Amino acid sequence: MKRVPIPVVILLSLGAVALPWWLGTRHMDFLKPPSEFQLARLRSDVASSFPKRSANPAAARDAESERAIQSPIKPPPLIDPGDPHAPAGLDAYREHAGKGAKALIELAVHLEEQSGNARALLAWERVLDVCRPDPSERAAAIAGIQRLRPLAAPWHVDPLEEKVLEIEVTVPEGQKAEALEDLLGSCAGILNRHSAGLLRFEGRVERPAAKAAPKKKARPPKKPDPSEESESPPPPPALAVRLVLKGETTSPAGRVEVPLTEDPRQLRREILAACYTLVASQLAASTDFTPPEPLAPGDNPASALGTRITRLCWSEFGKTFVPADSP
Repeated sequence: MKRVPIPVVILLSLGAVALPWWLGTRHMDFLKPPSEFQLARLRSDVASSFPKRSANPAAARDAESERAIQSPIKPPPLIDPGDPHAPAGLDAYREHAGKGAKALIELAVHLEEQSGNARALLAWERVLDVCRPDPSERAAAIAGIQRLRPLAAPWHVDPLEEKVLEIEVTVPEGQKAEALEDLLGSCAGILNRHSAGLLRFEGRVERPAAKAAPKKKARPPKKPDPSEESESPPPPPALAVRLVLKGETTSPAGRVEVPLTEDPRQLRREILAACYTLVASQLAASTDFTPPEPLAPGDNPASALGTRITRLCWSEFGKTFVPADSP
């Protein structure tokens, strides 16, 4: 048997490779980019080559039924919002209290979506002061007020009818409180800001005059009694905080005692918490509004004065102060 010459084997091998390459690529233009149609067909072919995930039939049916029920157009709120950008009174939407907190929350959300922030803030406030919200509704209203109050301008009132209230703090006899005036000025500024300019607060320190002690006859020294040594020490001194109408000596808001501490930040917190308690108790006693909830131990009283007490409640709180010489 004769062997095939090596040159013939080389030529046959080259022909076996070159002939299919020439027949398959002779009509192809490698320099021309593919068309959009060709690219789309390639993408479709590649995508169809991947295995498809098996979907949950029950979940797919639920999603389809949900899409069939939902409408792209949201229904209007139960309460007519009116023109979202029109001016509104401080007691706007108060007449809708009977429809409940949920309806007012829907109204507030709708007004925010329409960029009617001024009216939305009033709707959020009505949730707190004219309704009986549950904890989740109350939290939503407070969050809405925190979001919109910084965007609202102070509510201007007639300067001739401006009511000035004093934060009167009585210092116990013999106690030193040199920085108390500046501290009360800071507290008054916080109350002025959170009451939206509806009331004006000032600070005043009262120091009762020391009374002369009557002279007593000298008595022989008393023998120490063991039972007296076990008595508890006297309580620490306390400041008496009142909110009074300027120039008047009585206040319908009562008074609250706070501990006299050396830490100015803690003392300011105690005074603001006392003011919050006085406002809340006065609103509960003298108005029909839903009173603000009491402060918890970890609550910030400065923040609570601006979010839990609405502007309408600040206005009504000021009306409870009647001058002594009024009929």
